[in-house]
Amino acid sequence: MKKIIAVMMALAIVLSFAACGAKENAETTAATEATEPEIATEATEATETASQTEESLTDESAASEEATEASTAAESESSTEATEAETTTEKETESTTEAKKAPEGKAEIVKYFNESINKVKPDAKSITQNYSKITLAGSMTLPSAINGVLRLLGGADKFIGDQLAKNSKGKEVLSDKKAFPVENETWSSKLTEGDVKSATCTEKDGVYTITITTVADGKSSSVTHGQGHAPKAFNVVLPGVVNDNIPGVAAGIVGTAAMNYPSSTVKVTVDAETGHVLTAVYDSYWTINFDKAGVVIPFLTSTSYNIAW
Repeated sequence: MKKIIAVMMALAIVLSFAACGAKENAETTAATEATEPEIATEATEATETASQTEESLTDESAASEEATEASTAAESESSTEATEAETTTEKETESTTEAKKAPEGKAEIVKYFNESINKVKPDAKSITQNYSKITLAGSMTLPSAINGVLRLLGGADKFIGDQLAKNSKGKEVLSDKKAFPVENETWSSKLTEGDVKSATCTEKDGVYTITITTVADGKSSSVTHGQGHAPKAFNVVLPGVVNDNIPGVAAGIVGTAAMNYPSSTVKVTVDAETGHVLTAVYDSYWTINFDKAGVVIPFLTSTSYNIAW
C-alpha cells in the first residue's frame, strides 16, 4: 500500500507541474539695284537699313530659337521628371503591394509566423491570457493496483480531472511576458519547415489567419525548449521539470518520466499592415510516460491570448 501511495504522490506531483509549462524660324531677304547716285545713296541707305533689319531679324530669330530650345529642353526635362516620378510611384506601389501580399506555401508561412510571433515579447504593450485549460486527451494506461486505489478516490478520471482543474487558469494579464510561449525564453518560435506538418494562411478584412500544426515528437526523457518540433513553439511540459520534482521514494517506484508530443496546433491572427499578432490560440498535446510503472497519460493544454500594441 505504501508503494501504491508513493506512486499516487508521484502522479499528483507530476500533474501539478502541467501548467509550467507597398520652333519656329523666320527668314528675310532684301535686294535693291541703283543707277543714279542719289538713288544709289538711297539704295545704299535702304540696303543698310535692310541689312540692319535683317540682322535684327536674325538676332530675333536666334533669340527665338534659343528660347524655343530652352522651352523644349525644359519641357523634355519636365517630362522626364514626371516619367521618373511616375516610375518611382509605380515601384513604391508595387513594393507596398508585395510587402502586404499574404505568405504562401509552408516555408513562407512558417517564416512569416516566426517573424510575427517573435515580436510579441519584446514589442507588445501587453499580453492577456484569456484561459489555460488542461484536459485528458485520450485513454490512460495505469497499473491495476493504481486503478484500485483511484477507485477508492472516485475513479481515475475524477482524480486526474481534479488535478488538472487545479492547474487550469482563467483570464489574467501576464506580469512577465516571458510566460508567453515559449515560456522563460526571449523568443517565441524557432520552427523550421521541417518541424511543420501543415501550414495555412487566409486573409480577410486586412487580417491574416495562420494555422500551423507541428510534426509529432517521439518519446524522450531529455528534450528541452528549442529541440524536437513542438518544444520550438509551445509551452510544453518538459521531462526534466517532472523528474526534478519527484521525491526520491516515488522516483524509485515510478522511474524516470519521458515525454512525447503528438502533433500540436497554433492559430494566430495577424494585422496585415503592421505584422502584429492580435490573437493566439495554442493547442498543445503531450503525453507523460512512466515506463517502469506502466503509466501513460495523454493531455491537452489549450491556451488563448490577446495581444495589445
